[in-house]
Amino acid sequence: MMKFPLWLLCAVGCLSCSTQAADSKPPHPWRPPFGLDRVGTGQQTTGIEADAIAKPDEIINPVDLGTIFVPHDWLLLGGQQSAFLTAAAIVHDGEEATARLRAWFASQPEKAISQPFPLAANKRAEGQLKLDSIPKDIDRDQLRVVIDRPDGTILWEKSLPTMLVQSLPPRPRFGAIATKLRYDLPISVRQEDGHFTSLDYTKAWDTSLNDVVVYLPNGERFVFWRGSCYVPFWAGRHNTGMSYEWAETKPPKDGFKDCVKPLMDKELRYSRVEIIESTATRIHVRWTYQSCDFNYKVWGDAATEDYYFYPDGFGTRVLTLQSALDSEYELSEFIVLTPPGAYPFSVLPPDLVTILFLDGEKREIEFPYDAVRQGAMLQSRDLVAAYRMRLHKDDPATAIYFHPTDLQLPPVVFGAFADQGQIVTPCYWGSHWPLGRGQTTGGAIDNRIHTTPSHNSVMSWAMQRPRPLREAHLETIDTLGQAKPMRRQTWAWLIGLSTAPDDRVLEWAKSFSHPPSLELAGAHLAPESFVLERRAIGLVADSNELTLQLRPSGISVNPAFEIAKASPHLREVLINGKRLNPHNWTWDGSTLWLDATFQEPAKLQIQFEK
Repeated sequence: MMKFPLWLLCAVGCLSCSTQAADSKPPHPWRPPFGLDRVGTGQQTTGIEADAIAKPDEIINPVDLGTIFVPHDWLLLGGQQSAFLTAAAIVHDGEEATARLRAWFASQPEKAISQPFPLAANKRAEGQLKLDSIPKDIDRDQLRVVIDRPDGTILWEKSLPTMLVQSLPPRPRFGAIATKLRYDLPISVRQEDGHFTSLDYTKAWDTSLNDVVVYLPNGERFVFWRGSCYVPFWAGRHNTGMSYEWAETKPPKDGFKDCVKPLMDKELRYSRVEIIESTATRIHVRWTYQSCDFNYKVWGDAATEDYYFYPDGFGTRVLTLQSALDSEYELSEFIVLTPPGAYPFSVLPPDLVTILFLDGEKREIEFPYDAVRQGAMLQSRDLVAAYRMRLHKDDPATAIYFHPTDLQLPPVVFGAFADQGQIVTPCYWGSHWPLGRGQTTGGAIDNRIHTTPSHNSVMSWAMQRPRPLREAHLETIDTLGQAKPMRRQTWAWLIGLSTAPDDRVLEWAKSFSHPPSLELAGAHLAPESFVLERRAIGLVADSNELTLQLRPSGISVNPAFEIAKASPHLREVLINGKRLNPHNWTWDGSTLWLDATFQEPAKLQIQFEK
C-alpha cells in the first residue's frame, strides 16, 4: 500500500471486493484541514500552502463535448465556455502584502490576467479569476497559475492540463448515435510481472467498433462505451456515471481466473452494441455479451440487454439470459463510475441511495454504511419499491430503478474501509474497471487512481433475482456450438435519470406496474396487447379514426401505442374532445407516444390522414 500525506487521507485507502457492511459504526470520515477538495500539484516556497482549481463557467455534460471521464483535476472547455479559477493560500512565515494571483494559458502568455492577492500571516486568502480568452485551433493546453510578487518572484505555481473542444459534435435532441468519445490519457495496463505500462486509447480496439450515446430531451445521456466493455451507464453532467450492472455468474467449477463477468472482456471479443431503432418516438439500443473470466474463457451462456427510451427520458432495461440449467446469475448492482484522480469522498455524497415504497414510505441510506444504525432500513416489506441513486454530490439528478414484482431489498451493502485508522472511502473502490487492463479484482486504492477511471460499488442484489417476466427451457445450441438443454429468462426494469420529485417517480412506478384498461372503436388489440418491455400497448387499426376509452389502473403516465396497419401520417390527437398540442405527442409511422398523465377515465381519439 502506498503512503499518502495525512491531509490526503480523506480520499484514499484500503478496500475489499464483495464485502458486506461492517457490524459496527466506522470512524468519522477524515476531511482535510486545508484545500479546495482536490489534490494540488503546485510547487511552492517554504512557508506557503496553496491550491487552485479551474472549472468552466457553465456546466456542460462532457459527453455533449464528445468526451468521457476527463481526469478530475483537468479543465475541459468547449463551446462558449470560459474558465473560472479559484485559488486559496496561507502563508506561515511573515506576510506577502503585495502578492498577486495570475493565470494564463501556456499557448498565449500575452493574455495573462491578474489581481492583487495579499497574504497575511496564518490567514487563509482566496481569490478568483475568469479567463474569457480561450485558445483556438488546438485541442490541448496548460492553464498556468502563479502567486508571485510584483518583481516576478514566484511564491507558488501550478499547471492545470486543459482539454479544448473547438468544434462541438452534432447531437440530436432525442436519438442515439454511434460515435467515438474522446479520452486523452493512455490506457493503464498491468503486466503479469506487476509492472505498469500503457496502451494508446485510440488503438485499443478494432476501428470498426464505436461508442453509442443516447441523447434525451431532459439533458441526460446514456452511454455504451468501449472503455466500459460496453456496459451501459448514465453519464452525468459532473463527469461521473452510474451503471445498473450486468448478468454475472458464479465462478464455474471447471477452472477460472478472477471473476466471470462482461467487464473482463477488455478487448471486446464478445461484447457488441447496436442501434436497433432511433425515431422521433422511441430509441432502442441492444447490447449482447458473454461473461468471461480474466483470460477470456467463456462457458456457452449469452445475454442480451435491450434498452428502450421515450422522449420523457424514462426507459426500460430488458435482460434476456440464455444459460445452462444449473447456472446462477447476479443481475443488479448500483455502481458509480468516477474519472481518473477522483477520490471517492471528493465526488460522492453521503446520501447515495433512497428507497421509495409504493405507499410513500421513504428510506435514505447513508454512506459510509453503518449496519447497526441503518440495518433496519434494509428490511424488506410485502411491497415493491423504487430506488433513486445519486451520481455526484453536485448533481440533483438521480438514477431510477424499479422492478414491478421485486419485493426484496438488496441484501448487500458495500462497507467503508480504512487506511491508517481513518475512513477513506464510502464503499468499494476498484480500478480494474472501467478501461484499465491487466488488473484482477483488487482490495486497495493505490497510485492507479491517478491514471484510470474507477468504479464504486454501492449496493447489490447478489444472487437474489426477481421473478422473470418469462422463462422457457429448451434444447438449443450454446455459444460454443454445443447442443444442450438451456434456460431462457427475461426481466424488465424501469430506468431513468431525473430530478423529478419522489411523488412523480412513484407515479411512474405505479404506471409501469399496471397498464390501463381499454375499450376500442376503429381498432382492435394486437395479439401482444401490452408489452412491458417497451411500455407499449399493441393495437391494430381498422380505420383512420381510433377511439379509445382509457381507464387507468390508478394512474397511466405517458402511454405508448404500437399501432399496426395505420396510415403513416397522423393528423391529430384529442383527449376528451380537446386537441392535444402536437408538441405533446410523437408518431413515427408505427408507434405513438403521448406526453399526458391519466388519473381518471378519458376518451382518446387518434385521427390519421386518409
